[in-house]
Formats: sequence, structure tokens, C-alpha cells
Amino acid sequence: MSETTTGGTMQREATDPLRMLLPAVLLIEDDPNLCSMTSEMLEPDYRVDCAGTVAAARERLRAGTYDVLVVDRRLPDGDGLDLIRTLRGSGIATPALMLTALSGVDDIVEGLDSGANDYLTKPFHFVELEARLRALLRGFHAQAAGVVIGDWLLKPGSNLIEDPDGRAVSLTDSETKLLATLAASPDHVFSRDELLSQVFSDGADAGTVDVYVSYVRGKTDRTIIDTVRGRGYRIGSPLAG
Repeated sequence: MSETTTGGTMQREATDPLRMLLPAVLLIEDDPNLCSMTSEMLEPDYRVDCAGTVAAARERLRAGTYDVLVVDRRLPDGDGLDLIRTLRGSGIATPALMLTALSGVDDIVEGLDSGANDYLTKPFHFVELEARLRALLRGFHAQAAGVVIGDWLLKPGSNLIEDPDGRAVSLTDSETKLLATLAASPDHVFSRDELLSQVFSDGADAGTVDVYVSYVRGKTDRTIIDTVRGRGYRIGSPLAG
């Protein structure tokens, strides 16, 4: 996890590995005082990173995986809602709470319709924020508990896959989406063109599919994805050795 803004947090996490089991929150807020205060209030139950701009948030999201996002709308370099739209468009379903002073009904409807899971207006009570975060995490974990692939368990919401012994392996967003797409239709053989359109961004070529299949096999098991000669790929059934 990337460095947090609260003083001494990284040192505490290094000496207290149990903290790494706490849910990770990315707080996207340009008011440093509010960010610091909110981080301090959430710290007993969460690991909190702060980002003051959309660009900084994107960098954090590339560097680490979060369980929930708390997003302001009015940021120095754009609207936090545009970030949520982009994440949803790329298949990232991490639950997001909009935390903003924009309190009109139209603003709330726009936020929820654009991919936010909840909307809380400023000023707010910390106990309500905490309750909403708990509700978001409960709902998200219930929906994305896991996808069974042979003796492996894919957890799309956290970009993890557990091996037959329960050890977690980290995956990238593209690796996770590739496996989830294949597993959603286990009897279907996906051509490279199908996988390009469903998993990867514009500009990728057929070789990209082969590269990511190799990445996934290297991290997991060669039989997790089957090659169907002349046609493409389908999900495999990797078993414990």
C-alpha cells in the first residue's frame, strides 16, 4: 500500500502486520485539514491514503488496491465524478462514496447514476461516514465474494486469486478482468478479438491477449487458461497438485 498522509502510519503498519488486514480507503480530498482529520478518525478501523487531485488519485490507484474510495467532486484538476466514470468504464467496481458540498437533488442523482455507490454531503458527521463505509463494504463483499476456477478462488473486487492452499496472489486489473471474463462463460471459447474488446483498452493488439494469458499462467497455474488451437482461449480447471 502506498504511503499514507497520517503521521507515523507507515511505521506502525511495518511493526504491526495486523493493520494490513484492515480495509484500505483512498480519500480523494483537496482540503488537507479535512483529509488529515478524516484520516485520524478512520484510522482505528481503516488504512487511509489521501490524494488531493484527480491525477494523484490515479497514481495511487495504479500503485495499489483499495477496498473503498471516498471522493470529493470539486478538485483542483477536475471533477471527482469524472474519475468514477472512468473507473467504471474500465471495469473497476471498487465501491465509491461521493463526499461533497454539492447537495442538490440533481447533483446527487447525477453522482449515483454515474457510478457512485453512495453520496454524503458536507458538512457531515463522522459516525455517519463510518456507518456508510461499513454498509458499502458489506454490500460489495457480498456481491464479489469470489469466482471458483477449479481449486482456485478468484476475488474480482480485490484483484486477488487464492491458490488451493488459500494463499493470495495479487493480479493486475487486466489480469483479473481476463480471468473473470473467461470464467463467466466457462463453455465458451473466446477469440483474441473478443477478449480484446471485452478486457483491454483501445489500441491493444492480439499479441496483448497472449502476453496477459502468459502473465496469468505464470502467477497461478498453466492449466488455469486452456488454449484451443486455431480458435482462442477458454477457462481451465486447475486442480491442487
